[in-house]
Amino acid sequence: MKSLNKKIGYAVYGLIGAGLILAGFTTTERGLKGDDRKEYDRVVEDYAELGDMGFDGFRPMDYKVAFSNGEKDFVIDYNDGDYEVSERKAVYEGLVGSIYQNGNEFEVVVPEYDTWIATGSSSQLSSVIWHESFHAFQNTKYHVLENASENGLSETELAERIDSDAEKKNMYEKELEILSQITDEEKNCDAETIALEYINVASDRDKILSEEEKVSEDFYEMVEGSAYYVEASVVRYENGEAAYQDKYINEAGNYIDGNSKYYHHGMMQCMLLDELDPQWKASYNFDKPLDEVIASYVK
Repeated sequence: MKSLNKKIGYAVYGLIGAGLILAGFTTTERGLKGDDRKEYDRVVEDYAELGDMGFDGFRPMDYKVAFSNGEKDFVIDYNDGDYEVSERKAVYEGLVGSIYQNGNEFEVVVPEYDTWIATGSSSQLSSVIWHESFHAFQNTKYHVLENASENGLSETELAERIDSDAEKKNMYEKELEILSQITDEEKNCDAETIALEYINVASDRDKILSEEEKVSEDFYEMVEGSAYYVEASVVRYENGEAAYQDKYINEAGNYIDGNSKYYHHGMMQCMLLDELDPQWKASYNFDKPLDEVIASYVK
């Protein structure tokens, strides 16, 4: 992580400091491809139906979106139902889905549509724009990275530590198993019962974590898990229940080595909170771990 001198940060959704910004855009629409326009238009259309998803003030069109080919970025700036397109030298090299800090503003950077499809990714590019826009929202309104603990670990280092510790891994696997009950609509499980069982296990596990492991897990579950929750909701709307279940729900309760477990865990925490209090997001300021929010409903 290069910005703000913090170890904690995004593994994929990284920020680059203002010192690396290339000043100035040329005002031309040349180079933005039709498929890229369609993906952006889909985001706008989705928002008309999905709105802010309960996160007060979130609107993906508030953040510029750059479609990048690794050499040039074609940047969309939305304004009152229309948008302007500008061109600049690429701020990232290679294939990346990320946010980028341009002065005081956070922007979204994604690959061009044809490049994205060529990777074989199962994710809809429009849903990735939503995910990254949510990170821009988190940092613009709530300054989540700026406020992150100095004692945090990178996402990859954290995952490697937990994956190699049998006790910590087994207890996290138990947390995932408990949380996954909220995804099984057929069982009609009681949210408060799930929350109490989850908090008891999570509290016991916290006792064996180091401070830096604890603050790092809290951070990634909160920041990445909530963005994954937003992404999943978009895919559910765009592609239907079967696609949503297959990509986001069916394996969410399974422990997988690497970073993805924090996305799944945080997403299911959000889903549990939806059942405990459908209005929880309206007052959530990303200033406390999702564990603490859940615990507030069962104590």
